[in-house]
Amino acid sequence: MPYLQESLQILLFLIFALGGAYRFFQPIDVLAKRMLWVNYFKPITVRAIAVIEVTCGTGMLLALILSDTSIPFLLYSGCLLMLTMLGAAITHVVIGDYKQIIGNLVLLVMIYFVTFPF
Repeated sequence: MPYLQESLQILLFLIFALGGAYRFFQPIDVLAKRMLWVNYFKPITVRAIAVIEVTCGTGMLLALILSDTSIPFLLYSGCLLMLTMLGAAITHVVIGDYKQIIGNLVLLVMIYFVTFPF
């Protein structure tokens, strides 16, 4: 149990940094075929979301590596990722893509647990 938070931080880094990089470098029309929400946003917004995910995912890993720094990487990255996942869940409700909401909520709980441990 003592390594659960660190393991989740690494998992969140992999999910968001690699997933965000994938969404950043893929053409928008390829993303639109795989992800319904892409059709509802401008390409610059999709790229901005991808940059936020990469930055915050990297912040999760930096918080683990640079634990002695005065900059609270984990707090900033976690809060921004929680807002991103909350926005994603709201977007999926609005566009009617209900099957994706569970994944957003699971990630939201994981990020919360890592950012604000019990």
